[in-house]
Amino acid sequence: MRYSKADRLVIIGSGITGLMTAINARLSDLDVYLLEKGKSPSGSSTRIAGVLHSGARFAGWDDELAKVCFEEWKWWISVLEKEEKKIGGYFLKTKAESDQYLESWLNSLKNIGIPFTEVENPYIGGDIKKESIDRFYFLPEIQINARKLLNKLLGLAINLGVIYLPSSIIEKVEHTEGGYRITVRNKDTLKLEGIPVISSGIDIPKVAEMFGINVTSKVYQGSHILLNTDLTDLLEFVHKPGTYDLLIPSDFGTFITPTLVPYNGLTISEEELAGLNQVLKNLFEIEPEVIGYMIAGRISISSPVSTLKGDYLAYIQDAILAWSNNYACGRRLAYAIADMLGIKKALTPAHI
Repeated sequence: MRYSKADRLVIIGSGITGLMTAINARLSDLDVYLLEKGKSPSGSSTRIAGVLHSGARFAGWDDELAKVCFEEWKWWISVLEKEEKKIGGYFLKTKAESDQYLESWLNSLKNIGIPFTEVENPYIGGDIKKESIDRFYFLPEIQINARKLLNKLLGLAINLGVIYLPSSIIEKVEHTEGGYRITVRNKDTLKLEGIPVISSGIDIPKVAEMFGINVTSKVYQGSHILLNTDLTDLLEFVHKPGTYDLLIPSDFGTFITPTLVPYNGLTISEEELAGLNQVLKNLFEIEPEVIGYMIAGRISISSPVSTLKGDYLAYIQDAILAWSNNYACGRRLAYAIADMLGIKKALTPAHI
């Protein structure tokens, strides 16, 4: 179905979802305004640790989501093959975990097509407690420079004719027939009309409220703790089924992230730090020194109900709400929005 105001989108938030949606919409000949509260792309999309994963961590317990991630991963491989670093990650099975889980996971990888290799003695650059580990498997991943990629996408969007409005403040919202009139203060005061795409990350509930939309959600933070350990060959370390504990190398040291905890502002809680320290003690012979941390955020929206599994997408009161759960799925959201609006899915690797 093509909605009445689908000739113009007002996209709020220039993270990976907003930028990919803006580019596809322009390639489909829509007028696009892209609003950003910062001077350049900001928010969670710029604060990720730089991993586009292949979906292997979901295999065995959510194969549908693992397959989606793998398809998007392959698309990004074709986009980034000349400029981004392809590296791998180790999946491990501890002796405390069942063979049944491992068998289910391996069968899922085979069925989906995610490549993997069992390794006997992996080099992982640190004093890992190998006596508690039963099997190692190596899987492909991509490491990206998030800010570099977002700036590249922003340049492409502007070249295609997207009107980019950084440092924007929404002052007034009026519901019109099939869309909205949005008063925005930038350098000037502008009145924009069209269908809003609210892709403002963890700020979605706050922005949606301005449009009279009530969002029931929970916001989480993930603190990426910087260690003085240089695990140069280790990207992903999934040591428990269904969790998101990762060790991610960087130019500064190694970031470790725990399972996400409830958001309490841009600080790290004592509870979260204690959890991280326990992860380190479980994995290392010695306790690496924590020398810094960074914050990323994630949102879980329970209402309005999403029309897209894995990511979040809803059309309500003539507005679109969109959130990418995985950085690699920006194109997936852009295409799902295209289907919702009845426009072309025009974005290809050649454009980027």
